[in-house]
Amino acid sequence: MASSSSASPNPVLVKNEPVYDPEKDYAGGCYMKPRHIVVRGTHEEMGYELAKIARSEYGVAALPKYTNATYGTAHRAYMERNFPYMALYTKGVLSAFGLDEDDVEHDATQVTYDFSSLPAGYEGKKDDVMDFNFCTFALLPVEKTEGNRVLAARNFDLFTMNLWKGLLGVPLDENDHGFMERSVVIEKHPTDGGYKTILVGGMEMLCPWVDGMNEKGLYFTLLSDPYAIGKEGSPMSGGEMNGIAFQTLGPMILEKCSTVAEAKREILLNRVLFRFLTGHMVLVDASGDGTIFEIDVKTQQYVFTDRKAGNPMFCTNHPVSSYPDPKSFPEYKPDQEMNTFLRMDRLNDIYHNKKDTAFVNKGEGPLVHEDAMAMMDTCHCAFVDNDIAQCRDRERTVINTAADLTKREICVQFYVRDVEPIPGSNRMKDVMTKRYTFGF
Repeated sequence: MASSSSASPNPVLVKNEPVYDPEKDYAGGCYMKPRHIVVRGTHEEMGYELAKIARSEYGVAALPKYTNATYGTAHRAYMERNFPYMALYTKGVLSAFGLDEDDVEHDATQVTYDFSSLPAGYEGKKDDVMDFNFCTFALLPVEKTEGNRVLAARNFDLFTMNLWKGLLGVPLDENDHGFMERSVVIEKHPTDGGYKTILVGGMEMLCPWVDGMNEKGLYFTLLSDPYAIGKEGSPMSGGEMNGIAFQTLGPMILEKCSTVAEAKREILLNRVLFRFLTGHMVLVDASGDGTIFEIDVKTQQYVFTDRKAGNPMFCTNHPVSSYPDPKSFPEYKPDQEMNTFLRMDRLNDIYHNKKDTAFVNKGEGPLVHEDAMAMMDTCHCAFVDNDIAQCRDRERTVINTAADLTKREICVQFYVRDVEPIPGSNRMKDVMTKRYTFGF
């Protein structure tokens, strides 16, 4: 298991190391270069250290600005009331950027990196490239797992290219990086309140998305839901930001809540705003309770679809509250392998026909973590003709996570590179790293 025991002269920054050596461990070309960062201290101290890393190592020159001070003042008041730990983080972030702690011009709630700036005339073209499906999740029923362990797994699929220049065909600069290329695993050990957390993802240094777990075994993950209402491709912070950004909701829940029931209440007390992507959130706790949180497209009400006892819980890229079972699914073609409804049907078929699948015990014994991992492998995103598969150019499973909430562990695989097309199929053979384990 990756640990936080390496020595550091900085008492707050406990660790800042590569998860692996890309050139040595995965010679021949490795797309992702993740780092494992561990901070321990007050929220203000941790915010300061993470923002310093963003500036010095990830090239973040400035924080985004609010449209005006009215938004900044209101957003600060919102955080002080609803997410006081974030209000403390922002003091450290502002200090790291040389700004006064009372600054209301800049949004310090997110410190994004590796989103390239577009030339004039290109900003409006984002809408043309933001229509896609990505990400798959499975939670095994705790009632049927070995030792009644709470076992989940997910694929995080997105572009292996730069956002936004690469996605829109704009020439890159030497300092431009691919999406999630510089991913992170960040552990936070607060000394002034709140639970310890592990966040897996990237593109934002304070609360990287899209997966997380806390010391109590509460887990969240985010998946795309293109049916939801929101401006995809919009800036993740700044501007008219109000309430809490969807990407920050999970980290807030992990610091404040220990169960799915507590998380639901927390969500209902907040105003959730979609930025960059529209989505839905999966929540699972150490008891095996699970739910999918969605914002209804018609009523804008916050709705929860709970796991039923004795059954698994799956999530792809359509609102499960609106499409509750296969009878409600629209038609699709069998070669549209990234179609959200096809993947949901596939997961159900695999689960209910265990003897004909890669399940370890072939339906004759308890479910194990490898079963959840095998289900994700059937939905792995790596195709030759992306249009046929219904995914976007160079879309890949960039991160696979497998969480054992009973053990408080999360195992992570990272995308390495493509190898070659698989004969007789539309699939591309690719390489993923071994699984790296993080936990409490």
